[in-house]
This record gives sequence, structure tokens and C-alpha cells, in this order.
Amino acid sequence: MIKTGRNPMPVLTYIAILSVCFIINLPGVAVAPIEGSLREILHTSELEIQLLTTLPNFVIIPFVFLAGKLSGYRHKIPLIICSLLLFIGCGILYLFTKSMTGLIIASCLLGAADGILIPFAMGFMVNAFSGKYLTRNLGIKSATSNFGTVVASFVVSFLISGHNWHLPFVVYLVAIVPLILCYWLKYIPGFGDPELPSQQFRKECVMQDKEKGIDFPKIWALSGNNAFFTFVTFAIVIYLPQLIAQYGWSPKVSGAVIGVFFIAVLVSGFVLELFLRTFRSLVYPILGALMAGGLALISFTSSEWALYLGGILAGFAFGIFQPLVYDKTSYAVKDPKKNIFGLSLVLCALYIAIAVEPFIITGISRLFHISSENNFVFSLSFYLSLAYIIFSFLLRKKFAFLIAPEYYS
Repeated sequence: MIKTGRNPMPVLTYIAILSVCFIINLPGVAVAPIEGSLREILHTSELEIQLLTTLPNFVIIPFVFLAGKLSGYRHKIPLIICSLLLFIGCGILYLFTKSMTGLIIASCLLGAADGILIPFAMGFMVNAFSGKYLTRNLGIKSATSNFGTVVASFVVSFLISGHNWHLPFVVYLVAIVPLILCYWLKYIPGFGDPELPSQQFRKECVMQDKEKGIDFPKIWALSGNNAFFTFVTFAIVIYLPQLIAQYGWSPKVSGAVIGVFFIAVLVSGFVLELFLRTFRSLVYPILGALMAGGLALISFTSSEWALYLGGILAGFAFGIFQPLVYDKTSYAVKDPKKNIFGLSLVLCALYIAIAVEPFIITGISRLFHISSENNFVFSLSFYLSLAYIIFSFLLRKKFAFLIAPEYYS
């Protein structure tokens, strides 16, 4: 049995939770490495490539919100099963489609399935754990999700060397594993059980008013924090390949740096508690400093080693930030039945930031006639990260940046 801070959880239930967490970051992992090949194989236009890479991110957003709304109903397990079946179906569709239109449709459907699974994967942890166990397992959840990305990226890089360009999409069929384990999800409080155990820890630590439901001012503050941090950090994931091409280096360098970024995100999930105990009230300014250091190395140097070190620093900061902001979200929800809805709002902020970043950067570049968009985005992100350090320090006693003693006691 697994300790949760409430009732012990069966080991198979915990494995089922982690199996869902493992797949939620996979969409897109098989598409990015073969973009160049698709231009030649399918004779696609630049617009079609942009639709393939950006449209699924926009599709995810309404389905994350929809999952939050549907989480209030009793029959959650069938919804998760349907989403996993759609996830697997998209993986099969990828293997047989022979047109760019088919790839775009499959990617959008995969985004819809993933959009529903993402808040539930987070909700599993919030409903099952409390106190220090919740903080710890949100770190493990983040590490598991990013471990899935790292493993899938390695598998895709191996399969892409074959003669069949469809093979990398096999990685999406791993969703068969959580589908098989879905039966044990019913033992998570609030999913199969009609009543959710007491959440005394949260009531004592944060919620002192009598209003029931969701503390929306706190949710919006966390959403803004999440969107800003994601916007700045994900410049590495979105724009590094173009910057590498501008330098005239091998595309393998950008893939390796992004891989290192996600490995750093993965490792940080396992040291979350140690990081909180070490830096306490300065956690957010330190995260901003790590992010700024990583972006400075990428922005103002042109050495390969600097790119790798920059990716490590930024990835570590992002890996600490993510589980922490979702843990704090659980404290802003007063009604346990609305845990997943509150999480879906903060999650939407992340995907909105990722989806709109290319449009914002392009718009600013055209408005001010900036010649090198790739250099500009990293310089802008660096200066924004400096601003984040200042504001997070000045607002360290506000909820969105507060590290309460319960986190490190």
C-alpha cells in the first residue's frame, strides 16, 4: 500500500496513475523530428506544416477546460477510458494516413484526447494525496510525464532512421498500458468512491473564509504566474531549432539541447522537496534566476556547451515550478469536487502561453521591424526573466509566490 496522508492506496492504483501521467506529454513528440522529411515526402506547404505543429495546441485548450467542467459528474472513469481509446485510435490513424490533411486531423484528435487526460492526471494526485505527500507526488508526476517525453524522443530518434516515415508514431500506442490499468483508478477518492476523505490539511493551511467553491482571485494569480513562466521558458523548445539553423549547426544539436532540457525537468521533480527546504521564501526568485541564467547563456553566447548548460538551468527551473504551481492550485479550491476544474483553469494558462507565443513574437518583430526573430525572442525572454526575479521577490508574501512553512516543515 502507498501512503497518501489519508487512506493508503493500492500499489496498482498508483501505477495506473503514473501510467496516465507518462503519456500526457507525448503529443507532438513524433511530429517535430520529421517535419523536414514531410516537406519532401508529402510535398507540403509551409502553411500546412504550421497547422500541423500549432493547431493541436489550440485544440488542447478547450478540451482541458471541458475536462474540468465534466469532472464534477460522477462517471469519470468512462470519460478517461474514452479519451485513452481516442488516443490509441489516433496512434493507429497516424500509421495509415498518407496525406498532410490526415496528419493534421489525427494531431487535432490526439490534442482533444490529451486535453481531457491532462487535468485528470493532475486531479488523480490532488484527490489521492494531501500535505507533504501531495507535494512529493506532484514532483513525481512531473518527473514521470517528462520521463515519458525523454523515452519517447529516444524511441522516435531510433525509428526515424528506418525507411518507413510512419514508424515514429508507434510511440502513441503506449496508451494501451493505462487503458489496461484503468480498472484500478476507481480506488482514487472522488473517482470510484462516492465520498472524498477529509481535506483538513488544506483547510488549516489556507482556506479561512466561509465561501465554498473556488477562490478565483488566487486561481487567476496562479494562472498568470504559470502563463508568464511558461512563455519565457518555452522559447527554448519553440525557437531553439531555428536559432541552431541560423548558426549553421546540425539539427541534431537542437534536438540534443531540448532533450537535455526535458531531462533537467525530469530530474527536478525528484528534488522538489529538498529545493523547497533549502530556499524557502526565496524559491520563486531563485527559479527566476536559474531561468535568467539559462537564457543568458543561450542569448549572449554562441558556444555549444553554453546551449547545453542553458537548457539544463532553464529545464530545472521549469521542472520545479510546474508541480509547485499545481500544488498551490489545490489550496485555492475550497470544494473538493471542483479540484480538477480549478486545475484545468491553471493548465489552460500553460497551453495558451505555448500556443500564442509564436504569434506574439512574430507580431512584435514585425511591429518594430526586427530582422532576427530568433535572437530577439531569447533576448526578450532573458529580460522578462529578470523582471520575474524582481516581482517574485517583492510579492513573495502574496499567494501566487508564497512558500508557506508547511512546504518545508
